[in-house]
Amino acid sequence: MNQLLTLLIVLVVFLIIILAGRKDRVGKADAARESGKKERDEWAKENVLSAYQVQNKRDELTSTIDKKLGADTPDAGMLKKIVNEWAELKLKRFAERRSWVREPGKKED
Repeated sequence: MNQLLTLLIVLVVFLIIILAGRKDRVGKADAARESGKKERDEWAKENVLSAYQVQNKRDELTSTIDKKLGADTPDAGMLKKIVNEWAELKLKRFAERRSWVREPGKKED
């Protein structure tokens, strides 16, 4: 009887250890799944424009600035500079996003 009780206690301890380890792994898996979902949601919200769309948007914004503020005011010049820098960054981002597909081994400095 004493041996049976000892065996039962050992089995219960093993069962508790196994279940606790499983709970920890499940928690880690849930955290990884949530972080992956969060990353996918961020990618989905990102506004990705093609080079053609960026050029059109830049032209549209520049013409709007000219109409509303005039072509030769200092504020218009500053806004045009900001719009051009934005467009260059978008075009660079578009090129970088596609470059890893064409040249997967290329390392950037």
